Amino acid sequence: MRPFIAIVLTSVFAAAASVGCSFQAKEGSGTGPIGPTYDGSINLDRVFTSQDVTGTTGGADSLCPANTFTASNLPPDLLIVLDRSGSMLEDPMTGMSQPTSPTNKWAQTTTALNQVVGQTQDKIRWGLKFFGSPGGGACGVNDMAEVPVGPMNAAAIAAAIATGDPGSNTPTRAAVTQAAAYLRTVTDLNPKFILLATDGQPNCRTGGGGGGSATDDAAAIAAVATVAAMGFPTFVIGIATTGTAGHDTLSMMAVNGGYPRTGDPRYYPVTTSADLATALGIIQGMIALPCQFQLGGVPQDLNAVTVTVGGQPVVRPDWMYAPGNRAIIFPEAGATCMGLKSGALKDVIIKLPCGINIIP
Repeated sequence: MRPFIAIVLTSVFAAAASVGCSFQAKEGSGTGPIGPTYDGSINLDRVFTSQDVTGTTGGADSLCPANTFTASNLPPDLLIVLDRSGSMLEDPMTGMSQPTSPTNKWAQTTTALNQVVGQTQDKIRWGLKFFGSPGGGACGVNDMAEVPVGPMNAAAIAAAIATGDPGSNTPTRAAVTQAAAYLRTVTDLNPKFILLATDGQPNCRTGGGGGGSATDDAAAIAAVATVAAMGFPTFVIGIATTGTAGHDTLSMMAVNGGYPRTGDPRYYPVTTSADLATALGIIQGMIALPCQFQLGGVPQDLNAVTVTVGGQPVVRPDWMYAPGNRAIIFPEAGATCMGLKSGALKDVIIKLPCGINIIP
């Protein structure tokens, strides 16, 4: 029998939770460097091979000892990056400035955000960052959050929104870059995401003239790709942006952020509070998936992977690869998933034969 590399994931589900959980690896007895990842995956910083293991005595098994990781249920950190440009005071249907209207873009957006944050603050560690930053002029964005990510943050976010009057330009590139700079200071192991909510085309381009009004599409698109590569994927919400100059830019940003919609547009288009609440519900389900376990990469041989749960083998189709082959999924209606969620089943072990590696 060929020796195996084993990745062990221990699942502890909260029975009352209405959404699933992401799984974040903590170091066990493995030989390679690991660390947190944005989606709860096991972070194999390099490919494990038999050459990574010292010692050659004891036969082939000594060359491929088990690499064991214990996972916990960690709620996601989700940082809202909210556009407070002057155009957020416009009516979403007419484009006319309506600073005191309860139906302008700012009012409808913040109403939905407060509603959803209040409903999910026990499941998602929400935070809030404005752009431009209050007191930063038309284009200034700092590397802090108005409300740091954390549990039960609904009241703090509502209070910050109440004083975050729109009036800046739209420095999207700086907003995304500084959001990532802030998230890098958050030392918990929870998977981290950015929720970018904006109503227009990025501007505040540096150089080339034009000042704060100079469009900055290419830099904003690139910035989203950069922060996603750092481990901070971005969901993009477009507030009354369909058919505007920023429409295509936001779609490209959504693709680079790692979680685009299917079809056109690739970002989440919203016009009303109800639209935004619906979009946030979809996003919530995507970042807290039940019964999905990340592999940390793609197995070199998809057919060589074997899975056991609670010491018993589970064969396909009782598990399947997620799109992209970077995770495995147990169907929600299946006995394995239900057992994991109830706590009746715990240890999920993914085995890779010696010589078959995970490619990050």
